Amino acid sequence: MRIKISRENDELLYKLKTLYNFKNEGIVPRIAFSYSLLSGKIFDIENEVMPSSDGKEFRDDKALFGTIIGDSSNTIIFKSVLDQHYNKNTSEEEFSKLFKLHLNHGLNIWNDKIERGNISKGDHIDILLTAINKGLLMRSSNVHITNQNESQNILKINSSNKPIELCFGTDLDGNSIKIKINDETEYTSRHFGIAGTTGSGKTQFVFDLIYQISKQTDYELKYTFFDFKGTDTKEKLDSFLSLTKSTFIDINHQKGFPFSPLKNYDLSNQNYIESFASDLRTFFKSIGQVQSASLVREIKDYYFENNEAPTLDELLETILEKNKGKFDTTTSVIQQLINSGIYNESDTYSIFNQSTYISMPSEVTKEIKQFVTFNLLKYMYDSIKKSGDTIVTNNIKELKHIIVIDEAQNFLQHKNARPVIESMLRELRSMGIIIILIAQETQDFIYSDFNFMSQIQFPICANVNDKSSKRIIPFLGSVNSEVRLNTQLSKLDSGKGLINIGEPKLIELRQFWKTKKEENI
Repeated sequence: MRIKISRENDELLYKLKTLYNFKNEGIVPRIAFSYSLLSGKIFDIENEVMPSSDGKEFRDDKALFGTIIGDSSNTIIFKSVLDQHYNKNTSEEEFSKLFKLHLNHGLNIWNDKIERGNISKGDHIDILLTAINKGLLMRSSNVHITNQNESQNILKINSSNKPIELCFGTDLDGNSIKIKINDETEYTSRHFGIAGTTGSGKTQFVFDLIYQISKQTDYELKYTFFDFKGTDTKEKLDSFLSLTKSTFIDINHQKGFPFSPLKNYDLSNQNYIESFASDLRTFFKSIGQVQSASLVREIKDYYFENNEAPTLDELLETILEKNKGKFDTTTSVIQQLINSGIYNESDTYSIFNQSTYISMPSEVTKEIKQFVTFNLLKYMYDSIKKSGDTIVTNNIKELKHIIVIDEAQNFLQHKNARPVIESMLRELRSMGIIIILIAQETQDFIYSDFNFMSQIQFPICANVNDKSSKRIIPFLGSVNSEVRLNTQLSKLDSGKGLINIGEPKLIELRQFWKTKKEENI
């Protein structure tokens, strides 16, 4: 997370740092932020004038927010405090804006007190100690007892602290290309972006990566693979599933994924209700803003009348009863979801502590598959965020889960869906998550409002239709020689890929089907 403050705040920060002889530049912003929260100040970011960004830029979370056990950033602590202050789960963008507003407010409070005091008499020390004492008194008088429901909402996700060395394949000279994926001295992010057409070998490459990880972690590190196409059968994938100890869920034949899009959330947090309605609106164009707002009211009414979340059947029945049986655009969409059999709301499934291959039904509409996949992804994202960061021991980052999103262009191409994938890439890396995005073309990752490659550590370009360097360079990153890149692109075909670890290089990608033959499995 990068935060750039105003020139005026930069000057105040330097003044206070010098006055108190603080050695670390992050101490003053943390105290100023706390000053503002202690005052009870609440900002409406939609209507506030944001401080300018013409001063110092903090590029490192650790420098700004400090570190805790395992050398992890304190960002999550400051975000938790802010979330409690606003009684909502702020996005990264909201947190950044609110931090800047509270920093500006707190610096001015602090500076005004000093301006009115007498530094020669040590008033500046008394000012700081008074604030610290006030904070300590608040801590002692506001003890929070976690109730049973809150405890149930915080999932325990198993993890692995074993070092992992992955082989991507071999270069044209036969040299193995290997990386130590969770060695923090080499990489602090572990996300993949893989572009390639059908038949390019990208899926077999991902299978091989997961197989390597499964073996090296003794199957401790679990994965969830979202197969959007749903064309592969359990029989076809049998060797991969057995060698990675994975459960195959064919939504079509198993009569729905064991999950409830509303019951799996604590609807006392109304953000979840609005998020559900917003997702329907994103993927079903027939639902407009008015219908979405009406759906939010209906779900809220049901929840507060029954003290529990509804199933889709219960929600539909309630709305139709009020509408005297008349269908509208919203109820028609809910009926589509029910008729598709894509959810089994009478059952549950622990998605985090086992490896799962989720095959979406090929015969249902694209909109339904998009909504359901995205809905499950958001559930995973929200649950993982509650589980907190993982530690680093002897430079090895503890890892929790691998999330593979096949045909990721189905979400990246949706402007309203992109911010969630962006937040997942940004926020979940510190929590020990590997995200693998697979799409058809390199341009599926790059948009005018956000370049997803900025959050991806390992770009891999398999065989694509558009091999122009103007498409490939933004995906792979800068190159020393465009002529050399074009030469490599001319040799790019099935089973090969361009990677960029230091400099773009053409390699023979590892393929799971070949590995099986080589290892005689």
